[in-house]
Amino acid sequence: MEPWIFEPSKRGIVLTKCSSTAAFLTVPDRWNGQPVCEIGNYAFAQQPNLKRVTLPGSIHTIGNHAFYNCSALEQLILQNGLHSVGDGAFKNCRSLHRISVRGLTYLKSIVTDFSNEITLTITTDDGQTAVLLFPEYDYTFQEIIPPREFRSVTYGSGSFYRMCVTRDGVDFAEYDRTFPRAVREDEPDVVQTIAFSRLLYPYRLRSADREVYLAYLREHADAVIAAVLNTRDLPRLQLLLDEKQLNRETLETAIASAAEKDFPEAVSLLMDYRLSHFGRPHRRFSL
Repeated sequence: MEPWIFEPSKRGIVLTKCSSTAAFLTVPDRWNGQPVCEIGNYAFAQQPNLKRVTLPGSIHTIGNHAFYNCSALEQLILQNGLHSVGDGAFKNCRSLHRISVRGLTYLKSIVTDFSNEITLTITTDDGQTAVLLFPEYDYTFQEIIPPREFRSVTYGSGSFYRMCVTRDGVDFAEYDRTFPRAVREDEPDVVQTIAFSRLLYPYRLRSADREVYLAYLREHADAVIAAVLNTRDLPRLQLLLDEKQLNRETLETAIASAAEKDFPEAVSLLMDYRLSHFGRPHRRFSL
């Protein structure tokens, strides 16, 4: 039995209900030879097993509360063409941390609906990739006396990063200008991920902002290299070496740490870097 229920409408074919209990779903792009253009209201709501859903490029509308209360949903994969997202479409999707989309249009409602941390991966029409981290944030209301008024107080830089997303795409320059706020308000691992993501995928990254990210990594080199070795992240390690971010003392500590962690690929990269930049280490003999 097919898990999909489709209905024709004046706007085209609408997916009105999905009854599948699968964890990974790909919505068909056609029904009875016609393109599926809309995810209807509550179509996927209350599906506790759903972890990843892929929508075809024919989808231009996601209805109200379409994925409401899909508490296990972790990843959303979209194609270019989406231009409308209904109210509460992803309400209570607290596990959703990864969104992949082709094209830069209509991201605002998708990204700004969440206060949890989100990694947004954008593939542009010409095949370039941008990876942007939107940090988690929280807020409370505080009473001001006098007068008896309330104001919203935000914790973390996440709400400010979300302001960089518009109906037309992402303001990359404004995203990069928000970095100092992240340094002040977010945890070091979040700040490092923002910096590395922009440097490894430098789509529309201006040279001045690139230097700001590199300066942060250089200033916190000991903590950064420790985190890279703990996560065994070779692309980040290679970037640090390519950009000459490690001084001799930090390098020696990193070599010892990589060896202790049984991370031979890192040991090899670090020792090659030491040889090419500092020469062979001097051996000391005691009599």
